[in-house]
Amino acid sequence: MSQPTELPELSAEEWTFIQNLRALPDEALRRRVHASLNELLFFFRHPKCEGMGVEGFPCGDPKSSCEECHQIWDMLDKVAERAKKP
Repeated sequence: MSQPTELPELSAEEWTFIQNLRALPDEALRRRVHASLNELLFFFRHPKCEGMGVEGFPCGDPKSSCEECHQIWDMLDKVAERAKKP
């Protein structure tokens, strides 16, 4: 006999997000979105550049160069601004 699965409590925003993911029409597109979102979540959890950061101390995990890191943050800021527009 298997253990009952405990379902996590999700906010309305989280449910909407999941429904939007499931509504993607193409399996290949869903895989691409999932991979991209996983990379984006990694970036948010580990916002670090190679070498020295702007503040002059080592950033830590070398996932990207400092220039790439700043470009990503700039692009995310632009996307956030576009999402706010009606």
